[in-house]
Amino acid sequence: MKTYLSLLLVAICNLCISQSKKHQIDSILKSIPGLGKGPGLTVGVVANGEKIYHGNQGWMNLEYGLSFNDSTVFGLASVTKQFTSACIAILERQGKLSIYDDIRDYIPELQFYGDTIQIRHLLNHSSGIRNHNVLLSLSGFDFTHQGYTNESIEQLMFKQRGVNNKPGDKMLYSNTNYVLLALLVKRVSGLPIHTFAERNLFEPLGMSNSFYFSDLNRVVSNRAYGYYPSREGFKQKRSVTLCVGAGGMATTMNDMAKWSRVFLDPSHKFAYLAKFISELDTLNNGAPMKHARGMFVSEYKGVKTINHSGRDVGMRSQFICVPKLNLAIVVYANSPQINAVEVSYQILDLWLPEVAILNMPSSKTPTYSTHKLHKFTGVYQEMNSDMRMVVTARNDTLYAQSSFGKFPVPLKAQSASVFSRIENSSVRYIFSEGSSPESDLMVDFGGAIFYLERITLNDKPNTNLSEFAGTYYSSELDVTYELVYNKNQLTLNYRNNEGLILTEGEKDVFGANRRTKYTFHRDKHNSIHSFVVASEGTVKGIVFQKQ
Repeated sequence: MKTYLSLLLVAICNLCISQSKKHQIDSILKSIPGLGKGPGLTVGVVANGEKIYHGNQGWMNLEYGLSFNDSTVFGLASVTKQFTSACIAILERQGKLSIYDDIRDYIPELQFYGDTIQIRHLLNHSSGIRNHNVLLSLSGFDFTHQGYTNESIEQLMFKQRGVNNKPGDKMLYSNTNYVLLALLVKRVSGLPIHTFAERNLFEPLGMSNSFYFSDLNRVVSNRAYGYYPSREGFKQKRSVTLCVGAGGMATTMNDMAKWSRVFLDPSHKFAYLAKFISELDTLNNGAPMKHARGMFVSEYKGVKTINHSGRDVGMRSQFICVPKLNLAIVVYANSPQINAVEVSYQILDLWLPEVAILNMPSSKTPTYSTHKLHKFTGVYQEMNSDMRMVVTARNDTLYAQSSFGKFPVPLKAQSASVFSRIENSSVRYIFSEGSSPESDLMVDFGGAIFYLERITLNDKPNTNLSEFAGTYYSSELDVTYELVYNKNQLTLNYRNNEGLILTEGEKDVFGANRRTKYTFHRDKHNSIHSFVVASEGTVKGIVFQKQ
């Protein structure tokens, strides 16, 4: 009887809390600008094992004016990765592989790059394997009208002759890692990943409305479609790509609530999956990673979160678990104008004790004068990219503005060399210390690391632009680049890309403000014979030989 009364009191208490939080979450969703008879979002919150909130705003289908509802099926994009990781965990538990195995034991078509790439390196994005999305872009792939498959990506990767880094040296996010994991699942189990996941993951968990796509023409009832804005109004994003592993999964809010309990309930039958997915490996230098095996593990306002977001043309998604609070938040938006990540943290803030945040020891938040801040100021450039970050100091505050940013972002000090955005403390700027730093600046977006180096720009570092003109070919991408010199300007033309103006800042190095860098090489006679392309921080070393 005593136990029954205790449970009843807990249930009543949770109900009161839920009602209060429900009104607050409703207010957050209603405050999002632009929601009306257009795309919107659906939000679910699980607390103490129960789904305490499911709210919707906007329409999941504009053609028929259908609103989001309790059983809406939506795509996850990169949130899919944790489920692909779970498939690997199941295979390891079945004794069919070890995450310390060499991936070439299962995928011998991959070239040997000088060091063993283990399965865990794919899971935690430290393999160094180039990101196929970037490779396709560099090859002139038309993402609007062309589609690709797992098989075509595999063939592209089998032609690659280099990687970005030694396995285990650093974390560089690459979707290719998870496309290769999907292939690994197929070769080890004998089943395509959509079948393996259905039998070994979704069915046992009761996730009856979750699946990997295996047919683009499949009719999915109650499905939300993604939309993107144009001058003529919103347009529907229609995919012609069928590639799974890194993405390609759909689910419902009820199924995600069931999945969240795997992370929040230590006694859950599948709790080992949560432990596997959130396990943090160490890099070769002994430093702990922030990306686990399909999820990021990061601190937010004093609590540990396990999270991952997803994005595609016309949609955004976010899944975040906070075990200490026994809380999970799921957000899906079918418009890129809605920031699903920001919405999730606004909701999370409702559960965080503000008093504890305000009473943080002052020693952890040092203050600087404008003069002392100058040691951090300068121009930084993303490694393997032409994206630049200008750091300035004004009125005792540090500001950072990337070449893609509209305005400088104010930062606050967290420690002697670590700053965070004032409006979003999960984004941190870590300035180097020591004699041989890996980079001069690391920007940490909740575990996704961007590496930058300080550079000195020169207005006219190259005296003769015409010598760079010519035709260049890459066998790894099977594409020809044409560089044209005209009216003291160098332009680049290649498949589906015409008239890209190359700008200079360093000798023999150019960019086009597309997170892509072109570094030219000369022979012993000082004549240019090739250039090497690096892009988006996740691809480097693509050689183009002058024809």
